[in-house]
Amino acid sequence: MRISTGLLIVAVAVVVAVVGLVLVQRLVPTERRKQHNDVAGFIYAVLGVAYAVLLGLMLIAVWEKWDAAEATTTDEANELAGIFYWAHALPQPEGRHIQELVRSYARVVVEEEWPLMAKGRSSPQAWDTLDELRGAILGLEPTTGAQQARYTEMLAQLHDLGNARRERLLAAEQGLPPILWVVLILGGVITVGFTYLFGLQNTLVHLIMVGSLALVISMSLFTVAALDYPFQGDIHIHPSAYENDLERFHESKLSDL
Repeated sequence: MRISTGLLIVAVAVVVAVVGLVLVQRLVPTERRKQHNDVAGFIYAVLGVAYAVLLGLMLIAVWEKWDAAEATTTDEANELAGIFYWAHALPQPEGRHIQELVRSYARVVVEEEWPLMAKGRSSPQAWDTLDELRGAILGLEPTTGAQQARYTEMLAQLHDLGNARRERLLAAEQGLPPILWVVLILGGVITVGFTYLFGLQNTLVHLIMVGSLALVISMSLFTVAALDYPFQGDIHIHPSAYENDLERFHESKLSDL
């Protein structure tokens, strides 16, 4: 979600909440609402705690998802770098070819796949490059014990690279189920709307309280929406790990490119 759109929604939510209170105050006298303050306060305490717990759990869930997606991205870049450096010790021209494929894969992920992930898609070229890299490594025929050790390590890194890629793409596609958004939004509306039942002598104080509550809830929902898809919107995970890999590949003395 774009930050400008989110802030606009937050502002509209606060205005609607305040306007709603003004309408209720005009339609229902304060004295009439004050008669139910004790009962309404007890019910609102339960309602508020229940919604706060739900909203807090959703915030934790999307943050953990964001953190896991970022860790997966770093793991994928690390495995890619490991294959690149191991390839330097392989017989030529096989080692050089593997390094070329590794760098091509990193470049495609940064330049092509990252923008596609913002739309919940992946890059066919990245898949093709990974398959070509897998074929090049599986086609190696180590002849010495040292080469066999390097080959085994590269196979493990290749396996982890594929797993990390799939996890990254799943994180880009999957968000909170729609039913949870219905519960979150409807719960927020009910939580704010319930405050209209209270009767306060000072109208300004009541308006400030309702506006503040609507602001906190709408900002929390905006945060959940912004973190729900880690690779979309203005707030997203950047391909810094892959960019660092490309920079190191270019500068490293272990590069045969």
